[in-house]
Amino acid sequence: MTQKPRPHASPTSQMKIAIAGASGYIGGHLTRFLQEKGNEVIPIGRDLLQEQNFDALCRRMEGARVVINLAGASINKRWTKACKRELYDSRIPVTRRVVEAIRRMPVPPQLFISASAAGYYADNGEHDEYNGRQGESFLSRLCADWEKEARRCPPPVRLVIARFGIVLSRDGGALQQMLRLQRLFRTGTVIGNGRQYFPWISIHDLCRSFESMIENKELKEVVNLVAPERITQRHLADVLARADGIRWRVRLGKSLFRLLLGERSSFLTQGQQVLPAKLTESGFTYLYPTIEKLMGVTDHRTVRQLNINRYMGLWHEIARYENRFEKGMTSVTATYTLLPGNKIRVENKGLKGTRPRKAAGRAKQPDPENNPGKLKVAFFLWFYADYYILELDEAYRYAIVGSSSDKYLWILSREKNLPPPLLDELLQRIKDRGYDTAPLLFAK
Repeated sequence: MTQKPRPHASPTSQMKIAIAGASGYIGGHLTRFLQEKGNEVIPIGRDLLQEQNFDALCRRMEGARVVINLAGASINKRWTKACKRELYDSRIPVTRRVVEAIRRMPVPPQLFISASAAGYYADNGEHDEYNGRQGESFLSRLCADWEKEARRCPPPVRLVIARFGIVLSRDGGALQQMLRLQRLFRTGTVIGNGRQYFPWISIHDLCRSFESMIENKELKEVVNLVAPERITQRHLADVLARADGIRWRVRLGKSLFRLLLGERSSFLTQGQQVLPAKLTESGFTYLYPTIEKLMGVTDHRTVRQLNINRYMGLWHEIARYENRFEKGMTSVTATYTLLPGNKIRVENKGLKGTRPRKAAGRAKQPDPENNPGKLKVAFFLWFYADYYILELDEAYRYAIVGSSSDKYLWILSREKNLPPPLLDELLQRIKDRGYDTAPLLFAK
């Protein structure tokens, strides 16, 4: 009798993995994820991490091929002197004991992954694993001391220090707290000026990144576990508000947070611009590369650079969402003309049947320095609408333009037609941003 071939097993299947901090929010998700992959997870409880139970800790870890250290008290408290001591004692001595237990193991594990945080980095500049500068805050110093203990791990055990961004998930954690406050007051909250960066990662991609670190022996030393998208706190607040259908935003000053949270407020009012260089180089793919994808809303991120002079001139409409202003029109064009005072004249032309139609309006860049791809356009009195230049090639040959309401979407070109491969590429970019391409009406 012919036997059916067995399915190919994952490289991490049937692996014994010890996790300190397995009962926490992140540890619980990671435990379930690894178990679903066929691994045996050995949870290491808080009691075993006490100094008097060191021998029991050593016995518990025996046979583990991977040791993961997630232990540490929550930072979501007011950072009093007593709280700082708790944060320190739940990380530094605990990590020291886990490393010492690894040294005592008859057969050492192949890999030790020890958690840290993106808060290690300074709040100015751009940081990856190769060019990262330590900050001066309490959180930065805590991470540095935490990592120092992990680095005592003996060779030949492969060491990974995983610097987490803020972990987001709809089922709990920081995101649930933010949404609860927003839904209570029906208002989005911008902290300070909102320009501080917000390094984050979804819990789904965090768990998958652990699988990659286990499988890929080239991933070692510091690895930044953050999404590839760099967002500001204002961007985060806008997306969360859109996800709940909330129009209003309120800005809360830094002084209010200092009054409420003390030194911990720096965690919210400052931020780090962190890049996941090593994960990206390893070929890791994100399920949720953008906060829009995580929250299930369309991606309104505009182009980061725009030469307004080069954008001027004639554009042909290749495709659009049908709208009442252009209903039934063909051969539609838009001509932009730069006027004195950086004002822009907009003239739309087209055919309604065989009759030519024309509409003239005006546009402006409300924030050319920080958001150059955002335009405000009006065709009637002072009623301006937000339009976003979502995609634009370096030669200014084609563009994708959307709107704040998502009722409007255009593909524009300097020529009357786009090559099919290029059009297919633009349609895929539109889909990646969360838009439905089915309603697009294409020019003949």
